[in-house]
Amino acid sequence: MSLAEDIKVLREKTGAGLMDCKKALLETKNDMEQAIVFLRKKGLADMAKRSDRETKEGRVSVKTNGKNYAMVYLGCETDFVAKTEDFIKLADELAEYVLAHPEITDYANDEHIKSMIAEKAPKFGENTTLKGAYNWTPAKDAVIEYYIHADNKKASLLELAVTGTAKDAAKVKDIARGLAMHTVGMQSCWVDAKDIPQSVIDKELEIYRTQALNEGKPEAAIEKMLPGKVKKFAKENCLLEQMTIKDNKKSVLDYLKEESNDLGCELKVVRFVRF
Repeated sequence: MSLAEDIKVLREKTGAGLMDCKKALLETKNDMEQAIVFLRKKGLADMAKRSDRETKEGRVSVKTNGKNYAMVYLGCETDFVAKTEDFIKLADELAEYVLAHPEITDYANDEHIKSMIAEKAPKFGENTTLKGAYNWTPAKDAVIEYYIHADNKKASLLELAVTGTAKDAAKVKDIARGLAMHTVGMQSCWVDAKDIPQSVIDKELEIYRTQALNEGKPEAAIEKMLPGKVKKFAKENCLLEQMTIKDNKKSVLDYLKEESNDLGCELKVVRFVRF
């Protein structure tokens, strides 16, 4: 891409100004990820906690046979193609194939999937790729639900474990579906703070330190501040620590405890994945 195109992408990812984005790219030799870090260190990025925010077009399709759940994201270049009947049909066919083949460990490199896409791609006249695919089977006494946003590009699969007998099985499924929607709306990255990779924490701490030093804070004070910053990061990015969409004073963890008490069982989020 040209510098102008890179600047546009960086602005979309960070919300920073045009000249700040240009400077960041020049300073980092057009390394997009480093440019995001550069802007955040200077406090210029809109905290863009999702530096991988998707800007291309495509469509998500979810299929289930009552046991397994398959979710795929078929990507293309324009919203126009993503909404065509043939593109929608291909996304659905890919999801059906993924659903029927849970044994495949790498869908992106599956030869049959490649041939399915290669056969239809010329008709679209655009680069068409499988951007992600999952096939999940719930554990015993667990339920899987999904949510697809109205744009058909953002979606989530979520597994909820149930320990004990729930008074209302339908309510459990509603809760799982609502949490799947939450992960999309709040852009959750991990289930719990313990799931955050140490490399991510180290990167955040480096950014916090640099910002604080630039603000003139003494190093001793910065070190005392860091644990609180990590806690805040977890609260913003981890599903269980985020506030619920319906009540911004209640965490998802507290919400699950309340629902567990009402249903006479224990509800626990096992995993989720989202596009």
